[in-house]
Amino acid sequence: MSRSYLDPLRRGIALGVLGFSLIAGAEDPAPTPRTPDLLGIYPGMSNLEARAQLQKHSSTVFVQTNSSQARLGFGMTIPDPRNRDQVSVYLTHPPNEPTVWMIQRAQTFDPGVSMLKDNLLAALRQKYGTESLYSDHGGGGLYYYWVFDKEGHRLASADPRYMNCSGNDFVANISRGPEKLNEELGLCYGSFLGLTLYINMWDAQMVRAYSVELVNLPYAVEAATLTMTAKSAADQAARAAEIEKSNQNKPSF
Repeated sequence: MSRSYLDPLRRGIALGVLGFSLIAGAEDPAPTPRTPDLLGIYPGMSNLEARAQLQKHSSTVFVQTNSSQARLGFGMTIPDPRNRDQVSVYLTHPPNEPTVWMIQRAQTFDPGVSMLKDNLLAALRQKYGTESLYSDHGGGGLYYYWVFDKEGHRLASADPRYMNCSGNDFVANISRGPEKLNEELGLCYGSFLGLTLYINMWDAQMVRAYSVELVNLPYAVEAATLTMTAKSAADQAARAAEIEKSNQNKPSF
């Protein structure tokens, strides 16, 4: 994968780590990169680092690999029948190094063991700040959006069209390349680094289920484009070899 999108961020992180080490001493651990994360996992994180981080989420349930063509990655499901907790981490495809481009978490509650909506929002606002956008779909649930610039700084307000951006909609594209752009996709693919919260309610206060999705779409698009280019080149090479082999077969009459 071309490193053009992340190189400035990585250089900044490296300089920050160096400065911290000079002040605090070599024995101190390096600080976590100041990019948005979900459960300590962030877009651009390496496969092995992200797996190790997710394993910290449970001491009894182990990380499971998902190696399907479209959903390359791993996850964890904590099978409490009254409070189901599922995390999925999605990785870039070859020839890219396997790195995280999206993280999703979902919890579903039975009646009597639910969560207050205000507590859920308070936890997210404490970590990410006040949401950039909000949408009430009535019977379709509540949506909250935290939108960040490419350096990971939260935008206090954001273009409402970002509410149409979805990492989940890009899952199939990560292995075959991005769709043909229109204006809306151009905005999402070009600049959407964000966290989306969806809430389904039992009533005005109690949460039935929620899901959060953290995605870096420009990072995903860059990786998918390289995957598509490599696949196209491999297909062309295979076709050329097939034609050359067929050329050896000459009829006689």
